[in-house]
Amino acid sequence: MEMEGKFNGEPYTTFLKKALSQYNCPVIPVEDGAPYHGARVVKNFVENEGQDRLSIYRLPSYSPDFNPIEKLWKNTKRDATHCKFFPTFDDIRTSVVKTFKKYMQDDNKVICVMKKLRNCAGVA
Repeated sequence: MEMEGKFNGEPYTTFLKKALSQYNCPVIPVEDGAPYHGARVVKNFVENEGQDRLSIYRLPSYSPDFNPIEKLWKNTKRDATHCKFFPTFDDIRTSVVKTFKKYMQDDNKVICVMKKLRNCAGVA
């Protein structure tokens, strides 16, 4: 999900609602320490509307080894933004979206990250 402006509890709740509307199975969001994960509006939504199908899994504090998105962000920065000048925000966005599209078209780029994390965690 993409949005303009500050990301906080409101858009995160919108994201959770969208995920629940798209899938009939249980939904298990993996959350890091982002402040919006603990926002009152999010807690209220989970308790009142999501309790039957949402199972929140919270990562331990500072756990980049358990959070695959951190490695993908590192790769995205390397491929899309590192040592590059962007005259406008739209130019940065275009570069990042182009890199994300590469991930979507070649899932091996994502699978490779997951395998490396699995190996680091000692999972066979």
